Amino acid sequence: MQNSIDIGWLDVGTREDSTLAIQDNGRLRRVVSELCDQDNQYPSLCVFLGGKTKNHALQQLYPLNNIKRHESEAPIKLRYDVASLQSRRPVLLADGDIPNTDKLYPAKRLDAGVGHPVPWNNYSATKILLVLWSQLIFVFTDVVCIFIDDAACLEKVVHFLVSCLQLRSASSFSSQHLPRAIFIHGASVINEERGMPGIGLLYRRIQESGYNDLSGLFSSSISLYLQDNNFSDITRFQRIKASITEQIDAISSIRQENQARPNGTHLIALFQAAIQHTLKDISHPFDFVKATRKDRPVSLCAEPYLAHYLETGHRANLPLSGLAATISSALFMDHYVPEMLVINPRMVFGTLYRSVVITAYRRSKALWPDVCPAKETDLVEFHFSRLYKRFSENAVSSANLRKEELKSFSGQLCRMRSNRICLVCLLRSGQHVLACGHTVCDRCAQVFGSPTPGLEYQFTIKGCLYCLYQRPLVVDVLPPTMSPTILAIDGGGVRGVIPLEFLLLVQEHLRPCAIQDVVDLALGTSSGGLIALGLFAMTWDVTHCSERFNTLARRIFHERRPSILPLLLRQVFGFISVFGDMAKWVKWLLHDSCYDSQVFDAALKSAFGERRRIFGATREDPPGPRRSGPKSKSYRRGSVGIGSFQDGGLKYNFAGEIAHQVSHQIWPTAMGSTRMLSLGTGKAQSNEQTPHFRHIFRDSFVRRGFDAWMSTMETDSDWRKWRSRLDDSVKSDSHRLDVPLGNAPHAIDAVEAMEDYRDLVILHIGSGRMARDAATTLLVSRFFFVVDSLPENTATPFWCRGSVRCKGPARMVILALENLYPDGLSYVSDCGLIDRFGGLDSLCPLCGCYSRSVTFLARHLEYKVNIYLQTSSKRRWRISGFPESVASFVSRQGLRSSFGQDNHGYPCRQPCQSCDVIRNPVRGRRRKRESRGSGDVYPRKRALV
Repeated sequence: MQNSIDIGWLDVGTREDSTLAIQDNGRLRRVVSELCDQDNQYPSLCVFLGGKTKNHALQQLYPLNNIKRHESEAPIKLRYDVASLQSRRPVLLADGDIPNTDKLYPAKRLDAGVGHPVPWNNYSATKILLVLWSQLIFVFTDVVCIFIDDAACLEKVVHFLVSCLQLRSASSFSSQHLPRAIFIHGASVINEERGMPGIGLLYRRIQESGYNDLSGLFSSSISLYLQDNNFSDITRFQRIKASITEQIDAISSIRQENQARPNGTHLIALFQAAIQHTLKDISHPFDFVKATRKDRPVSLCAEPYLAHYLETGHRANLPLSGLAATISSALFMDHYVPEMLVINPRMVFGTLYRSVVITAYRRSKALWPDVCPAKETDLVEFHFSRLYKRFSENAVSSANLRKEELKSFSGQLCRMRSNRICLVCLLRSGQHVLACGHTVCDRCAQVFGSPTPGLEYQFTIKGCLYCLYQRPLVVDVLPPTMSPTILAIDGGGVRGVIPLEFLLLVQEHLRPCAIQDVVDLALGTSSGGLIALGLFAMTWDVTHCSERFNTLARRIFHERRPSILPLLLRQVFGFISVFGDMAKWVKWLLHDSCYDSQVFDAALKSAFGERRRIFGATREDPPGPRRSGPKSKSYRRGSVGIGSFQDGGLKYNFAGEIAHQVSHQIWPTAMGSTRMLSLGTGKAQSNEQTPHFRHIFRDSFVRRGFDAWMSTMETDSDWRKWRSRLDDSVKSDSHRLDVPLGNAPHAIDAVEAMEDYRDLVILHIGSGRMARDAATTLLVSRFFFVVDSLPENTATPFWCRGSVRCKGPARMVILALENLYPDGLSYVSDCGLIDRFGGLDSLCPLCGCYSRSVTFLARHLEYKVNIYLQTSSKRRWRISGFPESVASFVSRQGLRSSFGQDNHGYPCRQPCQSCDVIRNPVRGRRRKRESRGSGDVYPRKRALV
């Protein structure tokens, strides 16, 4: 190491507002980065408190370090033992003076924005240092060496220890995990009490202060006599070095046996979490388990989902013992992901899951009146610990353990069905349905599926873990740094041909892509829902869907429900009577419809199949892999039960707002602005002429009430209200395609006017331009950004390095864009040009995936940035996931997650020897780590910051 290296670790300073703050110089991160394999090295931290004797001891104990060459004015310093740097258990050395509250510590002035403000009141700089030693550093320390001779008097050491005891240890582990103390003293301590052997006076003074011993601070303590200068330094310090080594070995073994030993990567993350905890609350211990789940908290839906699982198991007549075993394996898989800090399973279960499980059993007590929730929770904990034993002894991943557990209970679990929860992990909503009817979520599709070659975030689940039914399911998953694209189709009866005609125009500009390739969520109300189901559930192309809709509409609205009374009156009186019309209205009222519902049902069954479900599996699918692509929904507003459903178009006809709400439920943490294409079914133009007199029928309250009721189907005003709530910077990401009806009939059952509605779209000025813009937005929204690496210093403006990738069929998306803009495209930011688009040249020659490396200047991590695709005419469209800050990308990708991720380290695409090298270049000093999931091993490279 060079002289320029500052070994200062922690300091206390004064901010601009004269308040005290703690400054972390990042020394621990730099020291750990010097380790050869920080993921498989478990550092031991030794603390040395004292003055001159301590400094001399460090020189003799660690001669290879050349202690004198590296000094710092910081009160807490950190270095490493050069001799043990390459070992499995390297030794880190922290040293400083023994805190003396009677001595005024001169806090230095801190630069603007530097340091963590101290929220505690009436704390001096010296007392803050005392808190840092006892509440922060001692939590991670193995051995504490206190050189008593360096204190002004023995009372200062006693005062320091008593103050630490009053603050209490901040460790959440048991007392045996506390650091071990070595009190090193010379002849002066003995002479102070007229020859009292050892440091008995120290312990006596501790007892006089109200503490029996030091067990609240140290797991054990010993005293060593430092011989006088008549002996050589080797002789004087040999015993101390041997004792330190012995104590380190002892405490390390205890922590290793009790699963409380962090590696270098974990140590950095835990220390940062401990700093935040200390600043927030010094009255409660630092919880190691919760710190490991800071970036990956337990699902807030865990309790109701487990209760629902118990209810589902009760309906399937499953025994409680089997349910407890399957719940434990799901929770075990949730916590023990690859790279997770291995902590005692009972401690993990008690901290994270016990209250959740016992509450779920209490909510299900009505199903099993004789069941004791506490005993059932204990049974779940027993299975949780049993799985840990297999996990640690056989090196089996938690995902594989979950798979084995489900297969062993498949004979019973096959009877379970639920469209509410993922039956694999039990902690997330069910998003995809296998052919057998069992549900999985996006995350489980990535963990238990295999990536599709040449496509990002598409996985194939080969079979069901619940019933072992072998029918592949292809699942498309939204990337974590991507925002969803929504297609929302309003209802309007036969006027549904208007959005279909717009879709035909959009599809012309999307070629060779299909509309299904560029949409993540499709939702429609009333007739719009039927169009969405046809396009995305039946996977019809737009032309075929338009033809089927024509047939369906003409069949449903062919003839209104007839009444026999008008025919009889005409036979009797020879003309149509008003009483006959009244009878017809009465019949419609009694049947709750103008048209025969049986005709409607028969038409839907013929179009979509008798066993087709909106959410679920059907046996009518052709053989081969099933596809769970863009999510499609047909919205119908319901109230209490079957028989009370109402067409959503009567009250919630604007599908855009419903789709936006559903999108937030499916992807609650989606980044950037949501892209939306909203399709209307015609705008009615209001009559602005004021009548000269009041018409008794046309202007009556009955007619006005009817017009007000029918106006709920008009959605243009709803669209304007919804769009006005958006930020001005993202309004361009949403498109609305609609036309005024003009003189065309406004009725929703005018079958004879369907061709007129189509002509409205074709003849409307600007419809082609609007369709082209919408198609461009859909295509550009397929591109998303991922951060490849970050520099260590991001406090000042920095260059952010990443890559743009493409979701879906990259070649077809690029061809469609090149057809629309043959002059070329470029990537730009708000600051200027980034790089050219690249087109087909950026496709990997082996796997066909798109990846374009980009670099742009960011002001700081929290500053929101944008990346656009821009044409030669300066028109630009924002790619998916923006506007967003770089910190959000780092968080969603888990680049700073030291304790694993929910996907268990499984890749989002199939590994490729060609583009992996391009996408993951080694930048900076941070090593990229590989994580192993369950089953096959896939390399997951990432840069830590």
